[in-house]
Amino acid sequence: MRAFSLPTFVTGFLVGAFITFLIALCYLKASGGILATDGGKPRAEPQANDDSMQWDFYEIFPKSVVPVVEEYTKTGKKVIVDNSRWVLQAGSFKDAIDADERRATLIMMGLDVSIQKVKVDGANWHRIIVGPFDSVLERSRAQNKLAQAEIPSIPMKIPAS
Repeated sequence: MRAFSLPTFVTGFLVGAFITFLIALCYLKASGGILATDGGKPRAEPQANDDSMQWDFYEIFPKSVVPVVEEYTKTGKKVIVDNSRWVLQAGSFKDAIDADERRATLIMMGLDVSIQKVKVDGANWHRIIVGPFDSVLERSRAQNKLAQAEIPSIPMKIPAS
């Protein structure tokens, strides 16, 4: 009895490889992979139509314009007076408890924090407002504190009252 025959081994190996190739080919066609075509032309998968995105910047930008106030000195020079102040938005939460937790964290950091309740698309949101700040330097210092604590913030210019 012979233990090993090279032609028998090669034949068995090639038959096994061919069967494996056929099985893989069936799985590729079933899953809609590259080999699934329509009359020789590849077909693209339909993209989901996502109408949930809102493009509110058309409304936001005109509202965010801050008028420039010009005054004239006794010598007749024109001076631009900026009576606006700065605040930082350090989060916005639907749940009031989450907003209170963020507010407490920021108070522990030594920041002046308030919660502003707003209604957006019929839902109540709680915005975390840090400030107001009278100068860009104060705002930058507070923004650096928030960045060190890995809390994202958005600077917003508001009219002074």
